[in-house]
Amino acid sequence: MLNIIKSDLYRIFKGKSIYIIFLIIILSFIIEAIGISPGHIGISTNTNPSVDLNNPEFVEKLSKAKTLKEVREIMKSGGEFELDREVIGTNANLYYFFIVIVVIVLCTDFSNKSIKNTLSSAITRKKYYLSKSILIFGLCTILLFFNNYGFYFINLLINGKGFSSSLLEVTKLTLLQLPLIYGIISLLISMAFLLKKTSTFNTIMIPFIILVQLIGMGIISLFRLSAAWFYNFEFQFALSKIVSHPEGNYLLKISLLGIFYMLLFHIIGYFSFKKTEIK
Repeated sequence: MLNIIKSDLYRIFKGKSIYIIFLIIILSFIIEAIGISPGHIGISTNTNPSVDLNNPEFVEKLSKAKTLKEVREIMKSGGEFELDREVIGTNANLYYFFIVIVVIVLCTDFSNKSIKNTLSSAITRKKYYLSKSILIFGLCTILLFFNNYGFYFINLLINGKGFSSSLLEVTKLTLLQLPLIYGIISLLISMAFLLKKTSTFNTIMIPFIILVQLIGMGIISLFRLSAAWFYNFEFQFALSKIVSHPEGNYLLKISLLGIFYMLLFHIIGYFSFKKTEIK
């Protein structure tokens, strides 16, 4: 099992994809810190905005800003706030980088048919599944902490303490998000073993979060249901709500949900892989 992880790490760090991921994350640090605003993919889910984007006058000022310097001055005029906390609230963006990691660690084995040679040696399917899962979790965890700590230091350097929380708070928020993030990583691993081909996996999983949001909100609107359950437990909304000082009962529910996802998706992924005919 350790040999598989070592060979995968050698292959991954010899390639370009992992370095491109870190480069994009670093560029996003700089853009968000200079613009004093967290970026997000999909529906805006900031449950505790520190600047009033519903204020027409404030929005108009931003729209008329012609330079980045003007944008910074307008954002600062709204008062100091913990920008790093809000950026952590948009960690659902990392989902798309997790997809890349799952592809380069796992899906390429199926697409290149190298998995057949691996399993024909002394490696059992159980060891293969565990080694791939451990490596994916390890790389995604490094990516998460790099994202959160990296932005903390970049933001502190560019914007100062007035727009920063503490390193301890960043660590606390990261750990609180881990169970749900691990649940989503487990979903990606499970789907990779189910779908196998890189093209099929990307086609389904890249738009997955946005499709779930659109379908969920469509059902709520169509049947006039309460949206509380959706805003509390949908992946992107939940990660945002975790950073906005939620009560302990909510954090417990989110942690249990993440653990449930991990158990469910790994059971599905492993037993489907165990029964799959490798061609």
